[in-house]
Amino acid sequence: MITKDSKNIIVADDSEFFRVKLSDILTEAGHIIRIVKGGSELIKEIQINPNGIDIILLDLQMPNVDGFGVLEWINNNGLRGKFHVLAITGVYETTSVLERLKKLGAEGLMTKAFTPEEIVFRVNKILFPLKAAKPADPRVPISFPVDFSIGETTSTGYLLNISVSGMFLHTKKTLFPGTVLHLRFILPGSGRVINIKGIVKWCTQMSGEKSLFGGAGIQFTKPASEDQQLIKEFIEEELKKFGS
Repeated sequence: MITKDSKNIIVADDSEFFRVKLSDILTEAGHIIRIVKGGSELIKEIQINPNGIDIILLDLQMPNVDGFGVLEWINNNGLRGKFHVLAITGVYETTSVLERLKKLGAEGLMTKAFTPEEIVFRVNKILFPLKAAKPADPRVPISFPVDFSIGETTSTGYLLNISVSGMFLHTKKTLFPGTVLHLRFILPGSGRVINIKGIVKWCTQMSGEKSLFGGAGIQFTKPASEDQQLIKEFIEEELKKFGS
């Protein structure tokens, strides 16, 4: 989830809360972030060096010049395609504005009800299309609790993403590669408890107490076929939400 290939991102939002939230998430994910408070300020930033921008996270509701106005300015000044634009909204319904945004050159729209995992997933999918193109084992962002046991000791962490073959487990506990876990969780929309064994393949260097993404990559070992199928169907439905 944390990239070593840093990209230059501008976060444009008139809400200090969301500017800070997005900046913190994407900085921790490995990117270089600049923040602006509105459309006019964003246009000035673009004029300084349009080639120094990889993606703009653009709030649609801003005073003076809103997100639509910024997109129109980008088009009118021959800058369409110079960088990516992902629109973010706390007001508009996706279905009512997505077509207009597409015509103006935005590459997607997501609501402000995003989780850290969702925003990193969407941004990295746009920035690294070759890595995101139809992987053999697609992984989707998700956030819900999972109980895990090591021997007789049981703890609770959070599942941050999942594929048919494994998951990323966010936890404050230190999990060393090679550690065997017994995992229990319920996928959203399913009333069935999945009991599955996994082995730690890698762990982040950052402590889970200090990091939004601290934890370990878990590979499932000999999952039951019915559990695999349930996970596969869940992933397929989640991917539809992201247009995959």
